[in-house]
Amino acid sequence: MRYNLHTHTFRCRHAQGSDREYVEAAIKAGMKVLGFTDHCPQFFPTDYYSTFRMFPEDAADYAESVRALAKEYRDDIQILLGFETEYYPEIFGELLRLVRQLGCDYLIMGQHFIENEYDRPSFYGSSPSRDDIDRYIMQTLEGLRTDAFSYIAHPDIISYSPGDRDFYRMRMEYFCTALKEMDIPVEYNLLGMRNRKWYPNPVFWEAAAAVGCPTVIGYDAHSPEALRNEELYAQGVRELEGYGITPVDFSQITIRKP
Repeated sequence: MRYNLHTHTFRCRHAQGSDREYVEAAIKAGMKVLGFTDHCPQFFPTDYYSTFRMFPEDAADYAESVRALAKEYRDDIQILLGFETEYYPEIFGELLRLVRQLGCDYLIMGQHFIENEYDRPSFYGSSPSRDDIDRYIMQTLEGLRTDAFSYIAHPDIISYSPGDRDFYRMRMEYFCTALKEMDIPVEYNLLGMRNRKWYPNPVFWEAAAAVGCPTVIGYDAHSPEALRNEELYAQGVRELEGYGITPVDFSQITIRKP
């Protein structure tokens, strides 16, 4: 069954298209489930400014729009209200209060920073240290143990520095084993494929295949057209087959209400 649980909206200020256009594109693509997961607001205790997520004042409009579309299109597609968010220990409680007030169906973890972002603002994706890799793993697992997240988006967003391939592979096997034990699916990210980022990372996916991690394909859609990219989806399926991985059906995913 075709589905996508990783969909953004214009409110994050780096996606485009109306909410309705995403729904109609998903229906035309033959999807049976569409989950909206725009970047969740964060409540930083300093004057730090984050430029890639919706503002707190946008959250109610987002929830109302998704719920209205879910009702309007209920005979054509199942629509879920979610958020993509990092786990920041110091401010996670306030985030949970917001998403629960909004009646959020699920969260996906997209850990773009470590520590609490405002105290470690530099992005670490392309050439992290060994310490960064371990911090990413430990913080991510700590967040997932809250039982608030349904799956982890682009789990291979952290890569490795030259010469650290073997260390990275070893730590990713540890990471994947922990994820499998918690029944947390890992996402094969089509946006990373399309934009030729450093993920999907073959070394990570070799580790995920060796461990047997349940895997979802996430469009990480930032435009309605992304949901209709049949060629990219087929390529993702083929690449996963090359690792010996079959993506899970929607019915196999535990949707955890935060």
